[in-house]
Amino acid sequence: MSIASTILNLHPDPVPGYKFQVFINNIRFGFSKVTNIETAVETEPLQEGGVNDRVYSLRTPVKAERTLVLERGVASRGIAFTLITLRLAVGQRIPNDIYIFISNRNGVVTNLYSVHGAVVKKIRLSDLNAMSSDVLIESFEMTYETMESCPITAGILGGAMSVLGISPF
Repeated sequence: MSIASTILNLHPDPVPGYKFQVFINNIRFGFSKVTNIETAVETEPLQEGGVNDRVYSLRTPVKAERTLVLERGVASRGIAFTLITLRLAVGQRIPNDIYIFISNRNGVVTNLYSVHGAVVKKIRLSDLNAMSSDVLIESFEMTYETMESCPITAGILGGAMSVLGISPF
């Protein structure tokens, strides 16, 4: 497929929700699930006197925390990875942005989400149950200040990753 046809693709395939990578402090972490990826604003209706055919919406200050939940299976990991994971302790501010790369079925990154000002709020383990064969899941709940979405193409991916200091896939 040529670059022109990639740029002018009017009927793209839907992006699957199972091909993603999460980078924290420019280190790739293996998470099985990421939830609460959303951006929203709070509004307040304003009815102007004498105007009966519409209501204006005014943006209000943010009143609630934004949260992001990252889940992964608990496994025996090496010392280096364990030391890196200590940066994910409750109450710790993540010094760099968290990057979430989402890929299409061919492995080409199509979307990038950047999470700014994240703080680990809660770490939770799934239930321990001797009557089940489920994997033990560790959940990290983080609050964050802002999240930005950036549709991305393969052409600019290499430059973006090198600027971020992240090695290619």
